[in-house]
Amino acid sequence: MGERKFLGIGMLGAGWMGRAHTNAYHTARYMFWAKSNWEPRLITIGGIDEKEGKEAAARFGYESGVAGYKQIIENPAIDIFDNVTPDPMHAQPSIDAALHGKHVVCEKPLAVRVEDAKRMLDAVNEAGVKNLCCFCYRFLPAVRLAYELIQSGTLGKIYHFSGKYYQDAGSATETPAEDIWYINWSGIAQGITSHLIDMSRFLIGEVSTVNGLAVVYNKMRESKKGPVNVTADEGFFGMLEFTNGVSGVLQSLGVANGKRSELSFEIYGSKGSILWDVQEPNFLHVYLAETVNPKVVGFTRVCVTEPNHPFMDVWWPKGHTLGWEHAHINMLAHFMDCVANDKPVAPLGATFEDGYKVAVIIETLNESAIQGQKLELKYT
Repeated sequence: MGERKFLGIGMLGAGWMGRAHTNAYHTARYMFWAKSNWEPRLITIGGIDEKEGKEAAARFGYESGVAGYKQIIENPAIDIFDNVTPDPMHAQPSIDAALHGKHVVCEKPLAVRVEDAKRMLDAVNEAGVKNLCCFCYRFLPAVRLAYELIQSGTLGKIYHFSGKYYQDAGSATETPAEDIWYINWSGIAQGITSHLIDMSRFLIGEVSTVNGLAVVYNKMRESKKGPVNVTADEGFFGMLEFTNGVSGVLQSLGVANGKRSELSFEIYGSKGSILWDVQEPNFLHVYLAETVNPKVVGFTRVCVTEPNHPFMDVWWPKGHTLGWEHAHINMLAHFMDCVANDKPVAPLGATFEDGYKVAVIIETLNESAIQGQKLELKYT
């Protein structure tokens, strides 16, 4: 195993994603111990004020808690700056951290505005630091198996990608605006469609053209301060053309009554097809046209928990399943390995370049919806 490399962790944000990432650092340390030479050290967590920072440090197990992020990025003991703040707060702290030589982890979407996403990408590139945009679903075993099946050619020529992400936070017309996450943040497109777009790019490849539709179903909502006009998209849809000729369809809803959080995709190829739904994260439905027994034809529900399946060599005995939190554990373990051993984060992990491209695709889909026509992707 050799000498272990201690990686100082500084986190900005003490909300529920802060809990998810902190759990990942704690758990990755001992689950990946036998096959790693790194070890996270939770040094500092920053809150809205010093009181929140200190409370978070005591709760999560950090050595200290502070207000904001300045003390975090100026601390020479910090190697990795992890930004789990709300969407509009992603840009400047991440840029400043890169300028201080910290490797940077940032939750998705990378930024609400394309201009900010580009500034973040330029900052990490100029500083030469490792960077990760947290599209965590790449690190679930079934999704990684899907990636491997596509990359190996098992599905043959890929024809079509179809993905959807449905939630129901805004279904009831009487729900106050304050209680609907996407109104208070940055809309369905940024909040959940960003995951779909990254998934399509990860599994299929680069997008060349898009045709979009954005919908606000409840343009007026009640709030604690009275009626408010709603501009955040509640439905976001897109038709995609990929550079390799594959077609794609994306569907996202915040008003899908009864759908708490359903992310799923279907991929169809000349030799087979695959289906996946995050509500059953350990199962990949696989159809292979060429079968040993022609009398047994159809989709096979593969439980991705065998020792030879992705990530399962560090987890539980075969048949024992993983959950949502394991995506973050696997993702941050990958990033720490890349930092400790100077490995590339891409293509398995999403970098700030991936986050920037997702931002451009969302903006172009929005512009397409306004113009009512198909548009080409352009990156600067």
